[in-house]
Amino acid sequence: MSFNDAQVGPAQVERIAVYLRDANGTIHGGIVGFFAWSWLSVEWLWVAEEHRGHGHGSALLQEAERLAREANCVAVKLDTYEFQARPFYEGHGYDVFGILEGYPASSRTFYLRKLL
Repeated sequence: MSFNDAQVGPAQVERIAVYLRDANGTIHGGIVGFFAWSWLSVEWLWVAEEHRGHGHGSALLQEAERLAREANCVAVKLDTYEFQARPFYEGHGYDVFGILEGYPASSRTFYLRKLL
């Protein structure tokens, strides 16, 4: 860590999590990530299959972006598999900046970012 700190300053990592809960408190989705170096890194965004298509994923992403702006982040980065949510993220203003061929096997991983 000290090597990284000397090059670009301390990361000051702060974890975030926002959850989709029902009236009983049961979790049906969420977004988990962390702030570091003025960026939000999204590690997971998921919505249970039976709750998809109702805007919950959009609401989770927008809340994470709001928290990122509040924390003075300048951008968001995340990744998604070819068979997952690339069109969803692009519809929210994310741009592909990299592609990893063959991961997972016979597929691709797309790396996306959005400037805030």
